[in-house]
Amino acid sequence: YRILRTNLLSANGKALWSVGITGSEPNSGSSTTAANLSLIMAETGKRVVLVDADLHKPSLHRLFGIASEPGLSSVLQGETRLQEALQVVTEPALLRVLPAGPKVRNPAALFRAEVLRDVLGAIKEEADYLIMDMPSVGVVAYSSFLGTLMDGVLLVVRAGTPAIGIERVVKRRLHGVNVVGLVLNQVPIADSEAASYRYYAEKQS
Repeated sequence: YRILRTNLLSANGKALWSVGITGSEPNSGSSTTAANLSLIMAETGKRVVLVDADLHKPSLHRLFGIASEPGLSSVLQGETRLQEALQVVTEPALLRVLPAGPKVRNPAALFRAEVLRDVLGAIKEEADYLIMDMPSVGVVAYSSFLGTLMDGVLLVVRAGTPAIGIERVVKRRLHGVNVVGLVLNQVPIADSEAASYRYYAEKQS
């Protein structure tokens, strides 16, 4: 995650303010990636806001042990001010989370461009970096739209996913989105380079 942070801070020669994270398919581990990356970003001493934009199956409130509402859906509907929905999860208060908020019948209807730009503008006044946990772009259409509003998007892919499936997602679902990288997740340790380092450490101890 620290290597990922370094790469993002120097992407295209400049740091990205907003980064969206999505999975090529459900259960790719994008929410865990977003949560850990946010914690690592906050280690730099910068203010970070992590947004749970998965209004179908939100999970960040469980990962951090915080209330699920009010949240993003409340802010988008004008029921709650952004500052009232942000929840502090670190000490000092460098990382704040905007949970998904109350369930709504049609989440896609809330993501109107003009409203989202206002919310993003308000977040920019509160944070040095924004990380948005988006639903799987492979199954939720509005993830593609959210991606166009981010400075960059990371695609999280499970190890073993066919390359042609990833190519389809990038071409069809992320067209027009600035895809800045791919995170390979759930790699079997026994088959990875990390296994040789673990073996070496055990031999030396």
